[in-house]
Amino acid sequence: MPTRKIAAGVFFSLLLFESVFIAPVNALNAKELYQLCSSFPLNSRCQGYEAPISLDNRSGKKGDCILKKHDLEKRGNCKINVNETGITVYQEMGERLEIINDKKSTRIIQIFPNNISRIEYREDEKDNTDARVVNTLLFGITGFLLTPNKKISEIQINYASATPEDTSQEQQSMDYLRIFVGRGTGREMRSQLEKITGLQAETPQATKLAN
Repeated sequence: MPTRKIAAGVFFSLLLFESVFIAPVNALNAKELYQLCSSFPLNSRCQGYEAPISLDNRSGKKGDCILKKHDLEKRGNCKINVNETGITVYQEMGERLEIINDKKSTRIIQIFPNNISRIEYREDEKDNTDARVVNTLLFGITGFLLTPNKKISEIQINYASATPEDTSQEQQSMDYLRIFVGRGTGREMRSQLEKITGLQAETPQATKLAN
């Protein structure tokens, strides 16, 4: 009988120890979980966890992207990579997060060359209001008059993406990615896209862009 009491006491003590010391470890807040999984990604508590990554820590050419996917259109700052395997876009999403220095997290968009059906390319000028205001304050009317508009390129990529309607078949959805970048970057991307897809970019009339 004393042996059973001792065993029961030890078991109860272990449960108490576990509830006091293990539960708080599992109940990590967002910042603690981010720090843990950034340092030890193979930790068991990091299974299924995707650490937010800001645009500053992504590679690629900076731009502004509009993604239309499954009838939903989302716009945000982005970085774009184009190579022989296709297009990879990192686009900002959601709210600013304290754990990544008040930056927004990013999502990944990948488009393969054989899914691209059309490329449109436009060159335009965008009002350079911010620079014009600064130059006017510094140099007066001369600064206002001599501040040029931004020379930009707009590239629209139409592509097919699979939309699972049920477990037996997939329906193709025609979506698009619209990219706004500097003129030099845009011309380089156009050349790369034509090379990897074998398509000739169409050049419809440019549309005026808001600042």
